[in-house]
Amino acid sequence: MPVNRLVTATVATALGGALVLGLAACGSSNNSGTAAPSSRQQPPNPARRGGPAASGTVAEVTAANIEVQNSSGQVTVNFSGATTFTDRVSATLVDVTQGSCVVVTGTGQPMLARNVEISTVTANGCAGGFGGGAQPRNGTGQRPPSGSRAPRPSGANGARPAAGKVTAVTGNGFTVQEDNQQTGATTDVQVTVDANTTYAKSVSADSGALKVGECVAATGQTDDTGAVTARTIAISQPGPNGCGAGGRQRTNNGGNGNG
Repeated sequence: MPVNRLVTATVATALGGALVLGLAACGSSNNSGTAAPSSRQQPPNPARRGGPAASGTVAEVTAANIEVQNSSGQVTVNFSGATTFTDRVSATLVDVTQGSCVVVTGTGQPMLARNVEISTVTANGCAGGFGGGAQPRNGTGQRPPSGSRAPRPSGANGARPAAGKVTAVTGNGFTVQEDNQQTGATTDVQVTVDANTTYAKSVSADSGALKVGECVAATGQTDDTGAVTARTIAISQPGPNGCGAGGRQRTNNGGNGNG
C-alpha cells in the first residue's frame, strides 16, 4: 500500500474513534442529568428535639384527624379510640388537692403564686408535664422544670417556677414537694395564694372537644409523610400571641371546677 493511503486511513480511524468517545461521553452526561431522582424533603419532626410530635392551631377537624397549623406548615394528626385527650379548663384553689401535681409560678419566700397549673399524677409521677403534652410556660415565656427537678430562677421580677406533688393544703395555700432526680433529695416549697392567683387544670376529654382555632399538642408516631398517629392530644385556648411560643394559653371555660 502506498504511504499516502496508509497515512490517510490511520488519520480517519483516529478521528472516528475520537468522535465515538465524544458522543459516548455526552450521552453519559445527559443520562446522569436526567436520571437522578429528586429527593423529597420531609417536614421537621419536633419530637426529635424533645417536644410534641405536632403542636399549633387546629385548622380543620374531621371524624378521624385534625390539621394542625404552625410556623413550619400544616401537619395531619390522626386519632382513634386509643388516643388520650385532655382539655385545659379554669380551676380554683379547691381543685388543688393532696396528691395532685402542680406547676406554680410565683415570687417571694414563701412563694406567692401568680399562676397554678394542676394535673393528675401519672405512671411517671408528676414528671410528665401538664396536660399530657407540652408543659406550660411561666410569665417569662419559658418552660418550667418538671417535677423531677429543683426550682430555678426565671429572672423576671424574681418569678420562678415550682413543680411537683402537693403534700398538704391549707385555706390560703399548699405545699409542693419537689424531687431532685439526680441527688434523690426532696424539697418542700410553701406556696401562698391571694385574690390575684389564677388556676387551670387538665381534665379528661374526647375528640368532641377539638375545635378549629384551638391549640393542641400531640404526641405519637410520625410517618414518612410527616403525619402523626396521636397517642395523646392536649387541648387549650390560644393566648394573646396565639398558640406559639410566648403566647400564654388560656383555659377553656365550662369544665368542672371553673372559677
